[in-house]
Amino acid sequence: MTESIIYVTRHGETLLNTLDRMQGWCDSELTSTGEQQAIQSGKQLSKLSFDYVYSSDLHRAIQTRNLLLAQNQHSAHVVTPNRLFREVFFGYYEGLNATSIWASIAKPYGVTTQNELIQKLGFPAVRKLMHQQDPYNLAETYDQVMQRWQAGLDLIHKHTKDHAKILLVTHGTFIRTLADSQGIDTINNFPKNGGITILKQTDSRVQLIKYNQMKL
Repeated sequence: MTESIIYVTRHGETLLNTLDRMQGWCDSELTSTGEQQAIQSGKQLSKLSFDYVYSSDLHRAIQTRNLLLAQNQHSAHVVTPNRLFREVFFGYYEGLNATSIWASIAKPYGVTTQNELIQKLGFPAVRKLMHQQDPYNLAETYDQVMQRWQAGLDLIHKHTKDHAKILLVTHGTFIRTLADSQGIDTINNFPKNGGITILKQTDSRVQLIKYNQMKL
């Protein structure tokens, strides 16, 4: 049985994060705070010898990956960034004010925030609701995101050796979706910038071992 450990890390804070914008496939630079978050995560991971390094192909993830690796004491095989590990796509809502968008989507349900809506309907239903309210129906559903996760994990499993240690730099709602699928309560527990989530992957399953840690 092939087994690997995947250290999944969220990118550092970006300009659009500070402006409360919906940042899925649209992109922005890390702020100085985001750079420091990436460096601190790199220090937490500095003693680990990674066999492979994967990342989203979005610039903020690549920036974070590079800062993380600059803190590491070991060399690793850096794999070409892959769109499978991109953030969730928010379709029509990309770049718009997140608080206002969620208030609009949540209003018919008697609540005002995304977390309240998730608490009421569940995360899969909320992702479907955004998809349905998107005028172009482009916003990704929960199932579509999980299909990307599965394809990405299958890719890693196929191309890495047994007992590998793997670093994966990706995005907040993408990580949150996987955590929810593993039974983690993510309400008021969104992946932090630079937060580390640890997965164990075998031939038959993926198990979330730790979620959203700033220190190991």
